[in-house]
Amino acid sequence: MLLMQPILSAQAKNINATRIAASIKLDGHLTEPAWQSVVPTTDFLQQEPIPGNAPSFKTEARILYDNENIYIGIMCYDDEPEKIIAREMKWDGFISADDNIKLIFDTFDDNRSAYWFGTNPLGAKDDALLTGFEMSSFNEDWNGVWDVECKILENGWSAEFVFPFSTFKFYDKEKQSWGFNILRAIRRKNEEVLWTSVGQNLGFMKISSAGDLVGIENIKRGNPVYLKPYFTAGAQFIDGESKYKHEPGLDLKYGVTETLSLDATFNTDFAQVESDRAKINLTRFPLFFPEKREFFLEGKKTFDFNLGGNNTLFYSRRIGISNGAEIPILAGAKLVGRVSDFEIGAIDMQTAGKGSEPTTNYGTARVKYDLFNSSYVGVLATNKVSEKGSSNSFGGDINFSFDDFLGNQNLVVYSAIAKTNESGGSKDSWAGNFFVDFPNDFVDTYLGYRFIQDGFNPTMGFVSRRGFKQLVYNLSISPRIHAGGIKRLDFVPVESSFYYDNNGSLESAQILFSPLGIVFESGDEIGFGIGRTFDRPNEDFEIFDTTKVKAGRYWYTTYGCGIETNPSRTIFGEAEVITGGFYNGTNTSFEAMASVTLTKHFTLSGDLAYNKIKMNNNSFSTSEVGARITYNISTRMISSVFAQWNNELNEANINYRFNWKPNIGSDVYLVLNQLLSTEGKIRSKDFAVLAKVVWMIII
Repeated sequence: MLLMQPILSAQAKNINATRIAASIKLDGHLTEPAWQSVVPTTDFLQQEPIPGNAPSFKTEARILYDNENIYIGIMCYDDEPEKIIAREMKWDGFISADDNIKLIFDTFDDNRSAYWFGTNPLGAKDDALLTGFEMSSFNEDWNGVWDVECKILENGWSAEFVFPFSTFKFYDKEKQSWGFNILRAIRRKNEEVLWTSVGQNLGFMKISSAGDLVGIENIKRGNPVYLKPYFTAGAQFIDGESKYKHEPGLDLKYGVTETLSLDATFNTDFAQVESDRAKINLTRFPLFFPEKREFFLEGKKTFDFNLGGNNTLFYSRRIGISNGAEIPILAGAKLVGRVSDFEIGAIDMQTAGKGSEPTTNYGTARVKYDLFNSSYVGVLATNKVSEKGSSNSFGGDINFSFDDFLGNQNLVVYSAIAKTNESGGSKDSWAGNFFVDFPNDFVDTYLGYRFIQDGFNPTMGFVSRRGFKQLVYNLSISPRIHAGGIKRLDFVPVESSFYYDNNGSLESAQILFSPLGIVFESGDEIGFGIGRTFDRPNEDFEIFDTTKVKAGRYWYTTYGCGIETNPSRTIFGEAEVITGGFYNGTNTSFEAMASVTLTKHFTLSGDLAYNKIKMNNNSFSTSEVGARITYNISTRMISSVFAQWNNELNEANINYRFNWKPNIGSDVYLVLNQLLSTEGKIRSKDFAVLAKVVWMIII
């Protein structure tokens, strides 16, 4: 029987910050007189499993500030502190599997962007920049300047945060009013409690329904200059030849105004960045790899321009990377922030020449203008110039986001159009994306139309295919029942995507029907699905070794099931099996991931992807394996070994990384990378050792 739940509306709440004369000693204990002089905020409610219910345990929040910092003190009462789950120590680690606290600050109070911070009872640090509707764009690679200390006590656990005002961007005015919310997770109960924004179509990420942090007066962000000089030294040994590296560099961050920040980089080096995961591509389209380099990550969502899927007008990996190889970056600058009702971003980078790649200048500019409560209209332009010629692109988009549609429902309407221009380029160089999204707790449905013409070529962007028109429609229904150990059911009547060529003929299609998915109160999930696929390649393409898919028309059906266990378990993981047709043959694929947390210091994890394919009167298999061993010495000192192998490259890549943060903003890295050939006799193809020291200086 379907359990009817109360429909809660957004709660208008304020939490007050109290000014103090002396700074707080950060030790995780909330026993100082300044903390005790503040009346705590205690009006928290369940968001999960049942929105609006009383929490299992009491939570108290207090906020203090002085001229330089804001302090947040949270006391999480627990009748059984010995059952508190606390295992993650890594910065930006997976704290959601532990008991945790998460904070959101919308310092512009504009419902469009926010700072996100989290910790667990061990004092692990996690931070991110959030943008978009329901803060769905989550940039966890951003690292702010802040600190936290936590303590497990006899009656629960406590957290003491400090955030310098210079960490945030905010308007320069006498009295501040920031959007704010607090989430506490009691992991063994799969329970989440919120200070505000409680309800089925609300939640922690619904910043437009957050409360207000008030009481902060007469403060300045200041304009400190953060200097990060660094030095990289290392050696590389390839087939008996040696190469040595020893180079300095500099990153700079400067608060131009209270709302704008400038980042600059000179002789940029990304030696500490973990290598991309090698993937076997069984499609006729290129793979998309996410950006990992820190300079491009802060504010990256400002430059997003959605053309559907991974297609975008600006893709920062086009800068300093060519065919998987690093191209030296001589210097660059980035300006990101707000001016009145405008969100702006600009990037200018200059790369050196290397091999066949000439020295090149890359420029990007983005502007968004605020509309209504949380909508915007924007433009983006890119320009690439080298001795080989120039290319540019221009696009405009408009996003309407509503959280009060038909009362308390969410609705998003989005439209974007873009054009590229290059020397000798085609006139048919337009692309567009239009969709209506209705993302709600019970019913989630999406209708979209996209097109990319044959000549659309964003040399600073990414497109997986050209010359198509696409229709997309998805519908899922997820009733909450809270009966028999089941939290909710997931039904997917249809997930569909249809691609048509310029003549209106069907080129490819995917249709998925999921008759049943179950989310248990335990946090485990299972699901079943049936898929129907059509593809019409116009020419042969190779998928593995010498195996080719012939040009033609193919319809085939697949069947799949999957399971995912609660990540708060000591051993957790997920697995999926899909079997059925594959072009003119068959394929049975299996993917699995498992992780074992032995102690708070030591974790083992691994993953496997396997395909058994029969086609063209031939049978073959593909295998991809990854394994990671992590040893966290403390919250500021971590080490890991990551290994990956697949039977297409027949190479094993073993990467060791050690990272020590002597203070916030400074890093010491040691990286060892070993590439082994596994074809025939195992031999070393490449060995590299690199050390990098980054030291932050504030002036």
